[in-house]
Amino acid sequence: MSSSFRYFFGTIFVPGRTFRRLMDDGRPFGRGFRTMALVGILSSLTAAVLAVTGAVPMAPIFLPLRTENYHFWQMLFTLPMLLTVWLVTSMIVHILGGGRKRGGSLKKTLALFGFAQAAPLLLVWVVQTAIAVFYSLGMGQQEMVDILSAPSTAQTVFLAVFGAALAWSFVLACLAAAVSQKVKWAYGLLLGVLAEALFVGPVVFLLR
Repeated sequence: MSSSFRYFFGTIFVPGRTFRRLMDDGRPFGRGFRTMALVGILSSLTAAVLAVTGAVPMAPIFLPLRTENYHFWQMLFTLPMLLTVWLVTSMIVHILGGGRKRGGSLKKTLALFGFAQAAPLLLVWVVQTAIAVFYSLGMGQQEMVDILSAPSTAQTVFLAVFGAALAWSFVLACLAAAVSQKVKWAYGLLLGVLAEALFVGPVVFLLR
């Protein structure tokens, strides 16, 4: 696990070098899986705290679930949803990128995309967890909504974090596509856009 942590911090600070090292790792899939699973478990635990505090989603929901029970169900579907989207996205990029023809493998593609998506997700998790902690300490949800809906420093930071996570996820997806498929940046950019749409879409629409 220590090597996985080194890869994770490497993804944050020197992603290009880290992804190239990961391509030569002997157990890439396991490292990518554990990283994605850890972020999924942390997100599920935060959803559990939100459910216990009686919080309801602050954004519209698109599943036929009652708002007062949404975080309970989110606690259950977050991990399998993230793992499924990660697997499907990586497989599609690997097929379209043709990395296998240039010495790549699906396991390596999965590893790179696992770290590429886990890091931005962890940034979002930090914000969601901070909100859950405030609720646990007695802050009412309406008070939180009032703080985040009015122009303020808190609102600016809140929106900036989510915007930064989205932009960061896009950059890492493009880099992961280029390195894992061993293609030029132009094609890596196209694959990264596709990967971002496939991965971020379900996350944006389902996680609250």
